[in-house]
Amino acid sequence: MNDSLNVVADTTVGSLVPTVFDAYTHILYPLRDSTLHSTPAKPVAPWPDQLADILEVLTRSTTTPDECWFALWEGNTALDGIREMAPTAHIAGYNYFLLKGPVSHAADTLGGLSPNLWWPADHAWCMAQHFDFPCAYLGGSTDTVADLLALTEIESSPLRVDQIITAADDEKQ
Repeated sequence: MNDSLNVVADTTVGSLVPTVFDAYTHILYPLRDSTLHSTPAKPVAPWPDQLADILEVLTRSTTTPDECWFALWEGNTALDGIREMAPTAHIAGYNYFLLKGPVSHAADTLGGLSPNLWWPADHAWCMAQHFDFPCAYLGGSTDTVADLLALTEIESSPLRVDQIITAADDEKQ
């Protein structure tokens, strides 16, 4: 039997967010269906409210808050309208449309979709909202991650860059 057929790539925090940061965290999205997530340890605000608090931290954690890159997965047909206009990039095995604007634009949607990856021009941090996981991942400075962990209305926890992650593991945390 060919052993290479038995190998399953592990998804780590560092496979979703660049491995250059001092600290990492994940932010669990609010419950949408209790069959998909365990009950959070504390009450959490709706995602738009959480995102507003997160954006406040991220805006003050960069020297380029008006220059943020937003990558949206190119494979979603809801984005067909921008296919001819938006530049694209190949990042970690996926093709993305690239858009640019202030950090606050992370709260906007395009065709009902949020950005999958976003980072400021100074590369102070990077947020990944991968479609296979019930949370967002962030790499940044120790202070940025500490500020996010201190937010009282989000469910977050620190992670290691080499930590193996699965959707099921994140649902338990």
